[in-house]
Amino acid sequence: MHMRSLLLLLLLAQTRETIDVRVTELEVTVLDHSGRAVDGLQRGDFEVRIGGKAVPVTNFFAVRNGAILDEERASSTTRELGAAQTSIPTTLVIFIDETTLRHGSRHRALEALERYVAANVGPMTTATLIRYNNQLDVRTRPTEKPGYILAELDKLERETFAGAEKDRERETMIQEIDAILFSGLKEASPTSGMVAGESPDTIFYRLVKYGEKRATEVDRTLGALENAIDLISGFAGRKVLLYVSEGLPQQPAAELFEYWDDAYRKSNQQLWRNELVHLDSSQVMRLDRTQQFQRVANTASKARVAIYSFDAGGVRGYEGLSAENQTMQGRMNATLAQANQRGGLQFVAQETGGRYIANENDVDKVLALMSEQFTTWYSIGVHPRKGDIEVNVKGRPELRVIAARRRAPRTRDEEIEQSVRTHLYTRTTENPLNANVELEPAMKIDGQCLVNVKLAMAKPQQLAPDAVEVAFVMLNERNDESEVHRVKLPFESERIAHAMTLRVQPQRHVLSMAITNPVSGEASYLQRDVDGTVCR
Repeated sequence: MHMRSLLLLLLLAQTRETIDVRVTELEVTVLDHSGRAVDGLQRGDFEVRIGGKAVPVTNFFAVRNGAILDEERASSTTRELGAAQTSIPTTLVIFIDETTLRHGSRHRALEALERYVAANVGPMTTATLIRYNNQLDVRTRPTEKPGYILAELDKLERETFAGAEKDRERETMIQEIDAILFSGLKEASPTSGMVAGESPDTIFYRLVKYGEKRATEVDRTLGALENAIDLISGFAGRKVLLYVSEGLPQQPAAELFEYWDDAYRKSNQQLWRNELVHLDSSQVMRLDRTQQFQRVANTASKARVAIYSFDAGGVRGYEGLSAENQTMQGRMNATLAQANQRGGLQFVAQETGGRYIANENDVDKVLALMSEQFTTWYSIGVHPRKGDIEVNVKGRPELRVIAARRRAPRTRDEEIEQSVRTHLYTRTTENPLNANVELEPAMKIDGQCLVNVKLAMAKPQQLAPDAVEVAFVMLNERNDESEVHRVKLPFESERIAHAMTLRVQPQRHVLSMAITNPVSGEASYLQRDVDGTVCR
């Protein structure tokens, strides 16, 4: 499935969300020493600093399990969100990354997720299920009915699962390093794929290629997460992405480069040394993916999506001390390996106001703690300004406050682009500008499939602009989404009567258009079916 086709199944009823640039809303959770959410706090209990400077709290309300507890702010907030009068729902996306999971951890996570979904998905928590195995596979659309998700989780349990190949590849890499550094490998090794006469230079080159492969995989996974975040951002309420994995390395293959250093120092290969090749772990720095994790955090913060994740592998042993690793010639740094798998995800959770949990075998407990955190929270409104956000509870240093580190608002163009893409799939028409869009049947001309589109509307009486802005995007039947295109159309004689021609593929499409009054900010969202099959 094309990554941008994620929204095809996200057919949740959408609401019109008003963006007030004068107030930044912070979604804040307070935890006690045991990690449990603390409720019952009031506006005056909080202190907010942005860029190191204290800022006043302008708006405040508390939420518990979707219910707004402070009526002072409830009516205006729920009116903006279009929710029930005293509630704010949670949209939860469960993102299962099978590229990182072993059989045991996958089975344990799926069983716990089944119990969690059965107990928690309902009117106040709408959930969807995504499976990632080098491509996005949306297993359910957002639903309040747990049965749909439970059925898909059961299917995943019964599907053939090869398991992560990374462990086997890493073991092979260690065997090759040991073989060449400590035995000289006088003969070919059919099990490792090595050939006689290989040197430390060639094995190190293979190690670098292994690291590059891991880095590419991390890039693809983070790209998939960004696509999911981008598309989730069009929904209302509290938005949470739960990433289920056994970790994602911030510096791919870092522990193997360190193992190489240790084994190389212990080996008797002085005659093999090549001064022209830098055979040490400094190579790992060019594989560092810190910036890519930062980009994901920025994307999520801007979209108001909190990222939660946990290590589905549970409590870890000390690699290198186990019986199967006693024959290793070098030292495997288990602490480095584990920290490397967690560092990037911990950073993303911290930056977005989410949470990362490791070293816990009880997945039910993990999910309960996370759920309590993203369903029991405080909305704190402050005047926007640049800088890192710091929120504290006055006089209560024992309490831990979880909030997004930054809350950069999306630009107006980003809001329009997101909305026109969301309406492409939800097919909900909103037309306050009374615009009219008509499509003529597709025609095949000079080998191209062309569709004429006519847009007409009268000039608004209030806050009338000189022109309207039009953004449009298309989705074909293979779930490939086009780029968002923009045009500005001026009024002539108080009306717009504009015709344009679209070149399409000879298949069925959906066209989504946003027509915006740049003065008032009002926007009409219209969708039309485009049948290009007549051009076949």
